[in-house]
Amino acid sequence: MAKDFRVVGPKPQTKLLLDHFSDKPSISAVEAAALYRIRSLSRRIVDLTNEGYRFSKQHSVDPTGQRYVRYHFLGASA
Repeated sequence: MAKDFRVVGPKPQTKLLLDHFSDKPSISAVEAAALYRIRSLSRRIVDLTNEGYRFSKQHSVDPTGQRYVRYHFLGASA
């Protein structure tokens, strides 16, 4: 049985991310939270992966020493 997620706002979070990737090649959790109020970017990336989209992950450290992951959109699976 598929889970139904409540939409907070006009679009599902996965659609917001797909729209984001049409303009920009990547996103981090901080950007997703600030721009789209997405609290669990990794979960939305898993949702999109299950729908057939592909991503790469870049592990980085910001100037304060905080580690983070940037997800790069690679498109739909062939």
